[in-house]
Amino acid sequence: MLTYAETMRFGVIGCGTIAQVMHLPYLAELPETTIHALVDPAENRVEELGERYNVPHRYQTVDELLTNASDQVDAVIVLTPAHAHADAVVKTLEAEIHTLVEKPLAATLEDANRMIEAANASDAVSMVAYMKRFDPAYEQAHERLKAFDDVDVVTAYDVDPDHGRIIHEVYNIVGADLPDGFVEESVTERRNQIAQAIGTDGDELIDAYDFQLDHVCHDINALRGLFGEVTDISHVDIFSEGRYAIAHLEYENNVRCVLETGDSDRKWFEQFIRVDGPEGMLKLDFSNPFIQNTPTELRLKRGVEELEDTTLTPSYDEPFKQELEHFLECSQSGDPVRTPFEEARDDLRVIINLFDTYQQTELESRHAH
Repeated sequence: MLTYAETMRFGVIGCGTIAQVMHLPYLAELPETTIHALVDPAENRVEELGERYNVPHRYQTVDELLTNASDQVDAVIVLTPAHAHADAVVKTLEAEIHTLVEKPLAATLEDANRMIEAANASDAVSMVAYMKRFDPAYEQAHERLKAFDDVDVVTAYDVDPDHGRIIHEVYNIVGADLPDGFVEESVTERRNQIAQAIGTDGDELIDAYDFQLDHVCHDINALRGLFGEVTDISHVDIFSEGRYAIAHLEYENNVRCVLETGDSDRKWFEQFIRVDGPEGMLKLDFSNPFIQNTPTELRLKRGVEELEDTTLTPSYDEPFKQELEHFLECSQSGDPVRTPFEEARDDLRVIINLFDTYQQTELESRHAH
């Protein structure tokens, strides 16, 4: 186990929306942590946020951080786009810095494997930030499911609103004045990685994977935490110009799941996991992840002769804060993390398999006609 000062000194790599809405405020709030360094290619953002949070070290690249302050940083949170995670994560783990990386772990299995190899070779703690696994209502649902004698079907629904409009109504987000060509280069690299991951250069499927990679990974991981491994994918349909997808999944113990996921322009957020059994139903209604301290509700219905209908709000604790505290505890104790890199790689493999299944079905359909 690595040693560090009583207060863990954090570097934040990537200072975009989720950093500003969740990670920076909680790093500043927790007594066990201090924000010691910021890294972002937009100098204006690093400087403004550095002043806001009184951060002494401010850089544009990970290499600058490691050259100038690697011995002063105990842990980092990597919040860059997923296709850029590996380059940062491999370097921080090689420097023996505890590393928490936002979901999804990567855009390709190759990058995921690179990070796992680096994690296995390092004494530092590594973890993926799947915040829904730390939602108090999700944790209680996990316990309540143990009382289910049988599961008939699982329904997972997750359709995004226009998060940007909602976020800018609530938060003062510092925009990025990026160097010329930076965005274009990043987009090209991401699309090249996606084409490699799913084996196609078709724009519609690349756009669909681009969205689902960041979106459906939450659902895949939350379902994994409740039901284990996906053992079969029997149906996938991607439609509405790639914005929506429906899949039929099978999990351990023959648990079957219908997954619906999509992207919309509407104002409200809606995501739920519903579990139906012969005599009961459990439903997790997740709250908007970008609005702090809005609780997820857990609804339980049971009965054949007599109905019991209960809605629980287990806690107003913020899952982002809970996951950070878990990461801190594991960094101190050396205990295994709840959401390791290997699990996130398996989630990525499921997402790729969804697209492979869809493409195979489309190919067979064309040949049949």
